[in-house]
Amino acid sequence: MIRKSWFGNGASVAALWLLGGCAGLPVDVTDSATSAVQRIAAETERTDNLEAQFRDFRDSDGFADFERYAERERWDGEFAEARAKVASADGIYKNEVQPLLDEDSPDDADKARLALQKIPPLLDGARESAQTWSVRRDFLAKVAADPGGTLAICEGALQAIEESAQDRKARVAEAKRNHAGRAEDIDRLANPLEELADSAVTARAAAAAERRKFQSGAGDLAILGDSCERARMASETLGKAVPELLARLAELDRSYSRVLMDMKTEYALLIRRQSWDDYYDYPALHDADYRLPKVDGPTFEHFANVPGSLATLSRSGFFGDRLRLLAGVDRARWEALNINPVQQWPRGDTAAEFWLEQADARYFHKYFLEESGETRETDWVEVEEAFFLANVENLGMDVESKPYGAFDSEKLTQPAPPGMGYVGNPRYGRWTSDGSGGMVWSWLGPYLFYRTMFGGPVLYGRGEWETWHGGYRGSRPYYGGTAAAPRWGSRSQTVQTSPRMRGSTFARTGGLRSAPSSVRGAGPRSRGGSFGASGK
Repeated sequence: MIRKSWFGNGASVAALWLLGGCAGLPVDVTDSATSAVQRIAAETERTDNLEAQFRDFRDSDGFADFERYAERERWDGEFAEARAKVASADGIYKNEVQPLLDEDSPDDADKARLALQKIPPLLDGARESAQTWSVRRDFLAKVAADPGGTLAICEGALQAIEESAQDRKARVAEAKRNHAGRAEDIDRLANPLEELADSAVTARAAAAAERRKFQSGAGDLAILGDSCERARMASETLGKAVPELLARLAELDRSYSRVLMDMKTEYALLIRRQSWDDYYDYPALHDADYRLPKVDGPTFEHFANVPGSLATLSRSGFFGDRLRLLAGVDRARWEALNINPVQQWPRGDTAAEFWLEQADARYFHKYFLEESGETRETDWVEVEEAFFLANVENLGMDVESKPYGAFDSEKLTQPAPPGMGYVGNPRYGRWTSDGSGGMVWSWLGPYLFYRTMFGGPVLYGRGEWETWHGGYRGSRPYYGGTAAAPRWGSRSQTVQTSPRMRGSTFARTGGLRSAPSSVRGAGPRSRGGSFGASGK
């Protein structure tokens, strides 16, 4: 029996409609363009209204108290500045956006978005300029109403700065003593805060002097108010910046390294079955899912790479059930899935199709962590696919480390032999003679585990360290030895012969023999199925 398409002739009509709908700029661009036109008009009108309000205020009796500030600060000149910004926004729209709207090509969508992004900042600036006079008038009126209260705010800000200064300076001095080699870097972090604190002291002094002038009627509201505002803002900025500075200084006292000790991939498949009654032209469709949460890598890879559907099923009381595997499907692997094709079968349905709806791969690492001399091993930690694939060759290596005396921003993320980032730092050990004219690194007590973490003794010679430090540190992975026989990493003798590493999940699943191809690019996949997708 030949079954009609579920969509019938309507499919071609829908396709033509979709193709037609794809022409032209997307809705977000045209909506943004409309919004830009409206905002340009609104800011033009707002500027005109605010200037009219300013003229009314200038003609009122209350203007006399603010006249010298208005002239000195050129309040009336801000309207011309506002109009210039609106004109710039309008020019961008007319010269850059409108031609793209006229062209109406979907290829110009990104160009239109970039042009439209230039407009809001200009209009925001125009609004700020046009409002200058009213903002300043209200601010100065508040100062005039309570000059003593304004100064009190200023003095409170300075008190807060002074209360934190002693601890801040002590912590900076301690960091410079403990990390003499980083003194210039510490000063670069701390000096801007000291300068900010000094500016607050100067501002407070200016405010206090101006407050005294008010007693003789000669005070300047702008100097008093703006000086106190500078002190307040400095205090607020320091309140946020000082904890950040102390946190950065604390980074210098910490060290950590993360050695990759094991890795694994977990694979899952979701097979979907869609069934129907084949004796109807437009049957109801019924979906059923077969969730396979754990399959092996080769099985995952096989089904993830099968194009199209996997199988079809016909049910007949006379002929029985006939399951047909489609092109590319290995029967042995299908049978290993233990799928019951008629499980929870809908009554009356006579046919079905099976496909891979989703293929998921999850990636995990185990690490040996050292943090300031303390060690521990993690349980399985899920990682991103890209990070997992980037480290398939790095078993037994530091994938991240930061020695004592370095900031977190200076941590090493290029794979290196475990603890190599600590070598050469007297905090961790010293160079000693190897008895034959060479030098080897001898670890201090808390770090001796680096010597024996793979079972036998692991020694770093001065020459190897200099090779890593001079040509690889922080820039590229270092495996030592030769490409055919690396000293470090998943393929190295150091790892291959280690009893500890041979017992890892990675080793038991064949990872030490060859990187399993199934982990490469096997991230989440899905194939949305529909009636008749196999083309039968």
